Amino acid sequence: MRIDSHSHIFSWDGVNYDYEQYPSLLEYQKIIGMDMNGVIAGSDEEQEQLISVVRNYPDKFFGIGYIDVHNIYESMKKISAYIEEGAIRGIKLHPYVQLFQLDAPEIYPIYELALKYDIPIIFHVGWLNFNSIDPVAGIIADYRYSCMGFPVQFGNIMERYPKLKLILAHMGGNYYFELLGLAERFENVYLDTAWLEHFASHNLPPVTERQWIEHAVKYLGSEKILYGGEGTLPEIIENCNLREEEKTNILGENAKRLYKLHS
Repeated sequence: MRIDSHSHIFSWDGVNYDYEQYPSLLEYQKIIGMDMNGVIAGSDEEQEQLISVVRNYPDKFFGIGYIDVHNIYESMKKISAYIEEGAIRGIKLHPYVQLFQLDAPEIYPIYELALKYDIPIIFHVGWLNFNSIDPVAGIIADYRYSCMGFPVQFGNIMERYPKLKLILAHMGGNYYFELLGLAERFENVYLDTAWLEHFASHNLPPVTERQWIEHAVKYLGSEKILYGGEGTLPEIIENCNLREEEKTNILGENAKRLYKLHS
């Protein structure tokens, strides 16, 4: 079972990561050979669209839901119903866009909700050029907020909630080495491979996506890495110098286990 665990509902009618030839996520999924996609919502409106898609295609998509951290209790009430239905199987948080400190006490109820339902939380990790309009959120973000998502903050969360399942997107981005250590330290911290080319090319010296993945497997094992797309094609995993079992783990088995999916 092959699973792309990192795609977005805003790409439903056209994938936005240099794949103009794919008219929809359904076509994208078919062409790159995925059995299922984890689809992320980044707003209340996107979440309603996500729920509709998952209900219509339960064998092809599962939801990774949105919580408004500035209206936390009402938002958690809504998402709880979707979790209990099975439409939502994880939560996505984006501190740079949602503008919150991820280890602040007012955010703890979200982690406790994830623990209650035993679902993972995926975080965007890595600085971007957040001194301009963010195309997803439609807000102006700047470097006053770039402190949100430092490795120490993830460590604070995991020290408090060691059983929380935490997925750090983009292999930790520019924080890769620090978060590699975090994933070694905590049993329930995972990395995903989404949008690796961007961060790999910005390394000094630059590294390839394949080098990055092979390095992470060497120190973490293949069981702690999830395949995410956003420009990272499955062929990159297939061409890594890894055992077939390790490639299978990354390309689907780990997501299947974490998100409790059925073949």
